[in-house]
Amino acid sequence: MFKTNFLAVILATLLAGLGSIGAMGEALAMGALAIDGNQGRAFGFSYNQPDRATARDVALRECGRGCYVVRDFSSGCAAYAADQSSGSTVYGWGTATTSVSAQNIAMDYCRRHGGSRCVVRAWACNSR
Repeated sequence: MFKTNFLAVILATLLAGLGSIGAMGEALAMGALAIDGNQGRAFGFSYNQPDRATARDVALRECGRGCYVVRDFSSGCAAYAADQSSGSTVYGWGTATTSVSAQNIAMDYCRRHGGSRCVVRAWACNSR
């Protein structure tokens, strides 16, 4: 019984550690995007951070007071687009392997949901 429980604990520990390891054995990088509002001027981003909390903190610090995180991502690129029409709450986000693709996805999403003046507010890419 002890041997079975011991092996279960070891297996659970190993599996928990795999959650942050990529296909080639590299640790995954985390990133985040932050803005001050859909029509605001401030934005912040982070990439290649060691964990989600750090990624969010860096993006929020870069953006400044009154900002909030709109997207976390763990690999590749992410983008956030928002309709700039007065009072609009329409937005879109996208993730992809390249910044151009992530931005295009975010813009398409914003437009499909009724945005008439969508612009990319923030984007970033992890290098690992």
